[in-house]
Amino acid sequence: MVGASLAYTLALERPAGELVLMDVNEDRALGEAMDISHALPFVAPTAVAAGGYDECRGSDVVVITAGLAQKAGESRLSLAKRNFGVYQGLVPRIAAVAAAAIALVVSNPEDVLTYAALKLSGFPRQRIIGSGTVLDTARFRYELSAHCSVDPRNVHAYILGNTVTARCRPGHDAHDRSNPGHHRQAPACKGSTGSRTCV
Repeated sequence: MVGASLAYTLALERPAGELVLMDVNEDRALGEAMDISHALPFVAPTAVAAGGYDECRGSDVVVITAGLAQKAGESRLSLAKRNFGVYQGLVPRIAAVAAAAIALVVSNPEDVLTYAALKLSGFPRQRIIGSGTVLDTARFRYELSAHCSVDPRNVHAYILGNTVTARCRPGHDAHDRSNPGHHRQAPACKGSTGSRTCV
């Protein structure tokens, strides 16, 4: 789902002339590629196809969204171990066909799998990029904006740390851009995901 959403966004924004969707479920990749292709009459033309490793040969950028879903009650560390197994079969094969590519890792737990991609690919560290805590940050900014009745685009607050064991929200550094110079102490979020406030 994340990969298809990202591919659709890339087709709309058109930073690349060609997109190849790859999935263990080839029929799903083909269906997603067709859905995105059918939206192309409304945007700039982009070649969108389903394919495998051979179709990714020579890619400039490879986005890795592969991974198993977290089971109910499963720890992030356990998920990391299972998804490392997925990466062991995937990343070396990507590196073999797209040896000069930049790899963007979006799988969970992101920081652990970004490091795994670095080690398994043999790429220099400058060519492995992880999405970090951007999703946690987006969720936090949304919750903070709802709590403070502010447009979420005007909230500047961040989740720091790693995605497995130690995330924190430096609440003393939340900014409301709609009110210049105004800083707000971040409230404790309802339904906390285990984050703690930095001291």
